[in-house]
Amino acid sequence: MIRLILAVVFALLTAALGAFLALNPGHASFEFLGVQTEMPFVVAAGGVILFAFLMLVIWWGIYLLWTSPDKVKGFMGRRRREQGYDALEKALIASAAGDGEAAVRQAARADALLDRPALSRLLAARAAESAGNLDGAQTHYEALLEDQRTRVVARRGLAQLSSERGDLGATIDHAADAFQQAKGARWAFDALFDAQVAKARWQDALTTLTEGERRKHVAPDTGRRRRSVLLTAAALEAETNDAETARELAVSAHRAAPGFAPAAALAARLLADGRRHKRAAEVLESAWAAAPHPALARAFQDLRKSDTKAKRMERLKALAELNPDHRESRLILIQTALEEGDAPAARTLLDPLMESGQPSSRLCALSARLARLDGKDELARRWMTRASHAGADADWSDIDPEGRLFAYTPDDWKRMVYVFGDENRLTHPRYERYERAAGAVPETALLDAPRPVKSATSRTASFADTPARMPDDPGVPDEGEGKPGRSA
Repeated sequence: MIRLILAVVFALLTAALGAFLALNPGHASFEFLGVQTEMPFVVAAGGVILFAFLMLVIWWGIYLLWTSPDKVKGFMGRRRREQGYDALEKALIASAAGDGEAAVRQAARADALLDRPALSRLLAARAAESAGNLDGAQTHYEALLEDQRTRVVARRGLAQLSSERGDLGATIDHAADAFQQAKGARWAFDALFDAQVAKARWQDALTTLTEGERRKHVAPDTGRRRRSVLLTAAALEAETNDAETARELAVSAHRAAPGFAPAAALAARLLADGRRHKRAAEVLESAWAAAPHPALARAFQDLRKSDTKAKRMERLKALAELNPDHRESRLILIQTALEEGDAPAARTLLDPLMESGQPSSRLCALSARLARLDGKDELARRWMTRASHAGADADWSDIDPEGRLFAYTPDDWKRMVYVFGDENRLTHPRYERYERAAGAVPETALLDAPRPVKSATSRTASFADTPARMPDDPGVPDEGEGKPGRSA
């Protein structure tokens, strides 16, 4: 722009000078090396102007020749960058489209054209992943570890590769390094926590969860429920070697989520083993108030081995009163009424449950006991037959035939971390695996049931009085068919 202005100014000055000389003619005389020359002043001025113009052209030409290599080099560099970005664009599009070979080819071209090693290596790693070349991708990610700017993204890629290969140890190493460096990297928390849970490293997962909660990577409610499951699993693992540590872990698990029945049942058992029965009872009572579960009733009933049968029934009644409207509380009251021979009370509680839908094996077994209490042995046998075919309650599968509560495998606990932690619901793995659950009542219940009393014979008709048709009768489908956890 400056050069153009100077050229215009020069042209104007020249024109002004020419006009002045044309209006004022004269002669000019020159003497050079003994030679004297005389000519019109206009011609002399024109010669001087022409000479100056020629010198300017020569100077401009020399300047262009001197600077042209840099200009040519700059032009070629711009063209090379444009080609590199074009290759980069094509590589990204091919990688997103799943065309691994094209992505690798364009990534190599971009690497050759662009002087951006971090960008080209990352693109090459992604392209290799798209092409299924995990070894090549790992090589590129490992190269990215050398640059502090790309260290975290390299760890992410390596963690993903390790996870795909099933190498949980390497996944933990890569995710842990990224989790330490990048405070806001949610993926690092998820990858590290998931790998630690998959390896059953309960204590390490607890540490990671605590830090994740501090960084707000996990919601507070979800964090408390996950912690409860992890502490319960850790307590079970420590029980064989350190009973006191196991007890503390189980109590902490119950404190984190009072509604998590496995934690309460384990804490109560360990506390009872340490002769802390009062504290164990408090744990079970708070758990029942939060979320009743048949395993809690079983644990509460068997809390003190020295209690008489009457004392146990009183304790169960008191437990039911903590959450009287819940189905499990009503089942407890039905059971205690049957144990005490109070048929009218049992019938009053049982009829609404039987009318609410297809009765489960537990309800059928309780109806059989009620029929036995009324002296109707044939009806009792029919109900027991129906109980053997009816669908079982999923919660009841948490008690195995030997009376153990929540006899889960390590894999079951791993899944429970997410099902209860994230969804706030219990899993029933034994129910899902069609494993035999504990019977709703002992096999000798009908033989041990009290005989009817006179007051029990004068009553109104109820649902339990209806003779249950046999499941193999024509037109009556098997209620338990296709349902897991059927009572045997």
